[in-house]
Amino acid sequence: MFFILSKTFDVLMMPLTMVFMAIIYALITKNRARSRKIIIGALIGLYLMSNDVLVNGLLKRWEPKPILPAKTYEVGVILLGGTVKKYDTLSHNLWLGESGDRGIQALNLYKSGKIKKIIISGGETSLITGQLHSSENEGIRHLLVSAGVPESDIIQEGRSKNTRENATFSAQILQQKFGLKQCVIITSAFHMRRAIGCFEKAGLEVIPFPAHYLQTKSEPWFDQLFPSEKSLAMFTLVWHEMIGYVVYRVVGYI
Repeated sequence: MFFILSKTFDVLMMPLTMVFMAIIYALITKNRARSRKIIIGALIGLYLMSNDVLVNGLLKRWEPKPILPAKTYEVGVILLGGTVKKYDTLSHNLWLGESGDRGIQALNLYKSGKIKKIIISGGETSLITGQLHSSENEGIRHLLVSAGVPESDIIQEGRSKNTRENATFSAQILQQKFGLKQCVIITSAFHMRRAIGCFEKAGLEVIPFPAHYLQTKSEPWFDQLFPSEKSLAMFTLVWHEMIGYVVYRVVGYI
């Protein structure tokens, strides 16, 4: 139930959804003065949410700085979610998604000797049928194995549907299989705050390794004064994460 409610609330709170609902209300209200104020406010909000300078500044404050583990750790946990766009289980063709860098960075950590084992944490659940499938989990496993990671060093956790369950089920594996309460977590930089909170709530010591950075180092230029579709998309991602962080705090998940 929480999964369905959270997804519904998430959609309603997204920037374009809120702007769309505001404009629809402005069009149907009989108060013309109020209508103009709402439309102007919606346009200003849309501009601020799509401005390169403002969005990049927000990302720099929200995303943690890159951290390279100082020593070798036993286990690294990859949190799934957007890492794989499509994985054909018959041909084994793999197309990485927007967060595919999580898998690449986990591979780099393993190859450089910073982690010895990799837990792939996450499944995919249909909102309509409730059925859990693991094509994303299988896709990342295939990526790691193809790059030379032995199957014996990969543990798949395909039950989790959200970050809290990532932490809960990973903690169970760490304690039961390895007798550990410590791990490196690999997830997108914008998602790291919530991930750390959930894993610490599960009783684990966390070594964060951010991947998939959204912020840029571009020099200021006049074109950044104009609205940007890319910046709006990045704002939507970080806004979604901020809402998720607040909701998780409210319900006690972190």
